[in-house]
Amino acid sequence: MRELNGLLLLDKPGGCTSNGVLQQVRKLFGAKKAGHTGSLDPSATGMLPICFGEGTKLCAYLLDAEKTYEVQGLLGISTDTEDADGEIIAQAEVPQISLPQMQAAVAGFLGDSMQRPPVYSAIKLNGVRSHKLARSGKMPELQPRPINVREIELQSFADKRFTLRLRVSKGTYIRSIVRDIGDSFGCGAHVTSLRRVSVSPFEQHKMYSLEDIQAHSDADQLLLEVDEVISDWPQLDLDAETAMKFRHGSKPALDKTLHEATTNLPVNKLANDLLRIYDPTRKFLGLGKISDGRLETVRIIGGQLQ
Repeated sequence: MRELNGLLLLDKPGGCTSNGVLQQVRKLFGAKKAGHTGSLDPSATGMLPICFGEGTKLCAYLLDAEKTYEVQGLLGISTDTEDADGEIIAQAEVPQISLPQMQAAVAGFLGDSMQRPPVYSAIKLNGVRSHKLARSGKMPELQPRPINVREIELQSFADKRFTLRLRVSKGTYIRSIVRDIGDSFGCGAHVTSLRRVSVSPFEQHKMYSLEDIQAHSDADQLLLEVDEVISDWPQLDLDAETAMKFRHGSKPALDKTLHEATTNLPVNKLANDLLRIYDPTRKFLGLGKISDGRLETVRIIGGQLQ
């Protein structure tokens, strides 16, 4: 195994867990350290960012990222897992639903709301995953949680099946949105297919499958730089002296030069915001923030200087 830093946008296949495919990718690259950012259900496909080496220090920031999905639901059948992998727990006749009625039901999920998560989820209760409790017969009672659906579009609706495209906040369960749409018509519903189209800020980036990795003569070329994880954050370019002080955590004072380097934004506009920090050679140093007119070191990427 080797030291490897970078970010891979994996196109996760269906039929495997996120951790299982992570281990496959880690072995393909021969990387000592790797982590993924936000699990996908075993049956789900699509974008699963995998961070290697120093990139794992930034994994947590992608957990908060907006995500875009395409999902197909089937009305009239409810399952315990709210997807096709579960056991059928209820069936009901699907009423006559017009296209405008379905469009109105879907539009009702736009914006802020409280969502009851699926019992088969990774949410912890007293330190135990909810899905483990459910599989042991102890059905947990999960409290509704705030979510935000930034965008939602009904792409198709015919013969009890409907397809949605959604852009959502962290912690949003697409299975539960499909369930709730079915419940709004009194017939229930479950997910038959789910694909994560993108994770912000990688909406325009290409994903790579396991087959792509295996077929490539130099798979390292498929990796993005570590700082791409936070490419939508404001950046701060430092001179050599200030960069050294930042690396040592000495909280250098910000002078006029630094003010101008901070993308022409006043210091008070960036106070307490997390920034991407670079040295004069454009090397990514880590994360910092401005506090009381000084640059505070939040996280060093690449190792602390001795």
